[in-house]
Amino acid sequence: MKHNKLYIKQDITKITFKEEWKDKSVVIYPDGLGKVRDLIPLLPLIKRLNVKFFLDCAKKENYDAVQILSSLGIYSGIVIDENADWERLTDLMYYALCGKVAHAPIEPFQYVYDMFDRNKLVDYGVVFNEEVVFSTEGAKNTVLHRGWQRLFYERTDCAACEGWRICLGKYAALEDKSGCQSFMAEFLQLIESLTTNH
Repeated sequence: MKHNKLYIKQDITKITFKEEWKDKSVVIYPDGLGKVRDLIPLLPLIKRLNVKFFLDCAKKENYDAVQILSSLGIYSGIVIDENADWERLTDLMYYALCGKVAHAPIEPFQYVYDMFDRNKLVDYGVVFNEEVVFSTEGAKNTVLHRGWQRLFYERTDCAACEGWRICLGKYAALEDKSGCQSFMAEFLQLIESLTTNH
């Protein structure tokens, strides 16, 4: 599905939400959450609209913000890049996939869980970029476009990473890969254990 992307340099609580969004798929990349007490009055409107919020992992407060949004029933996600706090990300992953209290999906964790197949690669980049279409066949295979083969030809750290099947070398440029490797390996192990039990 094609999304309308809005990059808004404001907290969610400062955004002017529009009723016409209910007929569209709107992905909002806000600056942050804002104050929870200011969010509560906006909840009925936000829930009527077809909006998702993806927050930047570089801001420490956004890990809590995503969890708060999810706990309030709002679809959200954290955009993972080289600025990730891998420990906070790990905690958020466990909340997203193992939390027993009802909450809305948190991406990219929900996507990887839903799409996981032991015999295929899962590219969670599709969650954040609607132009990336993952397929195991044909010209639209993003793995081919990403050039992951070079990770093995050049014997990079990524080639030895246990979690590369869901990462696909997204963080290959990182000088210190210990954080991403540890996170991706644990992410993959958790997904495997959860899907084995279902």
